[in-house]
Amino acid sequence: MLEINRVQLKEIETKLEETIKRLNKLQKNVFNSEIIDNADFIQLMKISSSTAKNWRNKGIIPYTQIENKIYYKINDIELLLDKHYRSFK
Repeated sequence: MLEINRVQLKEIETKLEETIKRLNKLQKNVFNSEIIDNADFIQLMKISSSTAKNWRNKGIIPYTQIENKIYYKINDIELLLDKHYRSFK
């Protein structure tokens, strides 16, 4: 049987807290950047690549394409969200 003493438990808690802080910082960094690529956009919006392509083709979201790489401005994503925001009545 594996026993964990208080010191070991405290070390685990500290490492978990540090990991959570790093993850939170990474999430905040997405919105601090000015542009993101298509993979980050898909992950951020929780959509499929075909949905992202449809939105681009329909003109729902502006984008920049350099060769095969697609980029979005964070400001444009925020505008998209604001435009489609529905508040409670």
